[in-house]
Amino acid sequence: MAQNQKTAQGAIALDWNGIISIVLSYENYWRLMILLFITGLLSALIVYVYARPSYESTALIRVSQYLDSSQLARGGAADFQLVRSSIGYELESEVLQLEAAKSLGWTDEKTTYYDLRNNLVPVVRASFLDQYNLELSVSAYNPVVVREFAKALAEVYETNKVKLRNEYRDKAIKRYIDEITDVRKKLSTQLDTRLKFEEESALAGAQIELERLSNVPVELVRLRYRTEEMERIREVLEKRQAALGVIGQLALLTSLPAAPASADPLKSGSIVRNSGSMGPFNFTNPAQGKIVTQVVVQPDMVEGLEPWQALEKRKRVLEEKTRITRAKFLEGHPEMLKLKDELYEVSSALDLELEVARKAFELEYARSKEQLLELEAKMPDYHKATKSFDDKKMGYDLMKKGQLAWDNAYEQLSKQIEGLQLTTDVGSVNLEFRGFVNIRSDLPVSPSRYQLGIIGCLLGIGLAGGVPFLFTKLDTSITSLSEFERGLGLNGIGIVPMADPEVLSQMNRSNSVGSVVPNTLLENFRLIRSSIIINQGAKDNARVILVTSARPGEGKTTLATNIGWAFSSMGDKTLVIDCDLRRGRVHQVGGVPNDLGLTNLLTNNAKLEDCIQQSTADNLWLITRGPVISGTTELLNAKVFSNLLDELKGRFDRIVIDSPPVLGLSETAFLQKYADGVVLVIKSGATSRGDVKDAFNLIGKLGAHFYGFVLNQVDFSKRANHYQYYYYSSTYYEANWEEEKSLSLETPSSDSRAP
Repeated sequence: MAQNQKTAQGAIALDWNGIISIVLSYENYWRLMILLFITGLLSALIVYVYARPSYESTALIRVSQYLDSSQLARGGAADFQLVRSSIGYELESEVLQLEAAKSLGWTDEKTTYYDLRNNLVPVVRASFLDQYNLELSVSAYNPVVVREFAKALAEVYETNKVKLRNEYRDKAIKRYIDEITDVRKKLSTQLDTRLKFEEESALAGAQIELERLSNVPVELVRLRYRTEEMERIREVLEKRQAALGVIGQLALLTSLPAAPASADPLKSGSIVRNSGSMGPFNFTNPAQGKIVTQVVVQPDMVEGLEPWQALEKRKRVLEEKTRITRAKFLEGHPEMLKLKDELYEVSSALDLELEVARKAFELEYARSKEQLLELEAKMPDYHKATKSFDDKKMGYDLMKKGQLAWDNAYEQLSKQIEGLQLTTDVGSVNLEFRGFVNIRSDLPVSPSRYQLGIIGCLLGIGLAGGVPFLFTKLDTSITSLSEFERGLGLNGIGIVPMADPEVLSQMNRSNSVGSVVPNTLLENFRLIRSSIIINQGAKDNARVILVTSARPGEGKTTLATNIGWAFSSMGDKTLVIDCDLRRGRVHQVGGVPNDLGLTNLLTNNAKLEDCIQQSTADNLWLITRGPVISGTTELLNAKVFSNLLDELKGRFDRIVIDSPPVLGLSETAFLQKYADGVVLVIKSGATSRGDVKDAFNLIGKLGAHFYGFVLNQVDFSKRANHYQYYYYSSTYYEANWEEEKSLSLETPSSDSRAP
């Protein structure tokens, strides 16, 4: 847990360090930041001076709608939601605002809505507070406008509503009247067509003819059934006449269903036609091609003397009396003779009734047969009349339906005209100006000094922070050792503060310099030396050290000679070779002549002993580049240089090679194979990340071992560098070793007091 707390504290410290470093990195732009902040404030001031002042008011408008009972039943409250949105849209519309401005005399006919918005009323907003109240907000460039425009807008809305409603009503009534006129013409034409149709089609005659023949099918069915019954009775009488007797025959003859009410009753004096020859006279029917007999009905054919049921009852009574009397008297007794006479009279009467019934039955049967033929002959006429009537009736009904449609249209149009004339205000919406909720016509709402001050400060802060931040992001130069270590994956082995070139080139330093109070500059070179020794790599030595940079002018020559001094100060025989055969300046830093050098050795024009020169520092020798000779750069990759380097390894403990820049030149690419490791020099604030990465990748692909990179010429006058590299600065050494220096001066006096 304690370890986690330490880790968290370290992370917080790192975050604070990063924040402080970022803040201090803006130090270079402090003048620009001040200028940008002032620019933001001046922008707000310019807006306040030159911006057009605007005023604002918020008015309360009362909304009323008149609804009748039918509208309430249809959901007038729900329709009012649509009315609300319509009111807001109309109050914010261009046309209504122009009309309101014209009613107040602020505009003329040539004024457009864009002129009104740009010069007078830029903003009008309507929003409902509840179902009956809305707020109308007006923003204008004139204080008079914000006081009067809202009320004028409500009044113009009312005026336009009445005007539009009247115009709509008049146009609708005119349109409906025109339509009614057309409908009347259609009705008149339809009526004439119907009357003409009735006249031409003789619909009434067809209806009369159909009514005359309408009973034919029914009578035919009934008569056919009656005839079939009569034929069945005749058949029974023929087969069972003797068995039935007089009473049975009379009962069978009288069981026939009654004739239809429409049929004429059969009575004496009637003429009955019958097919066959029954007399008394015959004639031929040309329509049927048959001989028809006409029979005049006599009374004895249809009229009996007494109903046979009474006679039959009387006969039964007499027979019973005869049976009883026969038990008392003999057959010749007067009582018996009297009863026999009466019984004979009744039997004769029954026979007579049977004869009359048979004749009437035959006459009725004959008449039924004749009527059946007549009805069957009428059936084609019935079908023809029915079809004719149906066809004419169908056409008439279609015509009548068309007329009915026009009648309904006429009635609906009449009702609509009545509704338009009577319902003038029903459903209309009225707006009533109730006063101002908020109004600022004395002091402008915009521009606001307070808001502009805040905006100006925010704008200034944004510019002061954003522009330097942008410059920082666009700056690809390397200034942070740790940041570039993470980005490149290469260790930073030290930094070199920015110093006077003459101080850097003084090689006649004593090895005891910094023994009591550390020298800032020399301690940095010693730190680089220690890092090289520690990071020896796979060869496990650091005898041949190649010092190079991505581009020229990054201080690699000065660093190479001072690394040589650092090794020499620890007692190692050290040789610095200037392999930059074009622009090498080791001789200038070391303070030795350049008459003979490496170019002479490569061309075999000088001896090695003559080219190795002792510097002013102990244990430090130099081989300068010598005079510039064309083609010598290629010899660095030849056997002669390899042999030379092998010979020098036998004489010196350390060899530092000052090579040309990596980018654009080929020497470093093949010089790295002779070296045990490479030190890459980066000029702080000047060398871009891209150049360093390209140089690192170029040498790394060839298998070079890197000791690390050195950040050169770090400017400690900048607070960001001083904060980040405080332990490398002179302030750190002066603050921490000043006390030790004073203590060292007091040591002899303390020793003299010893016994």
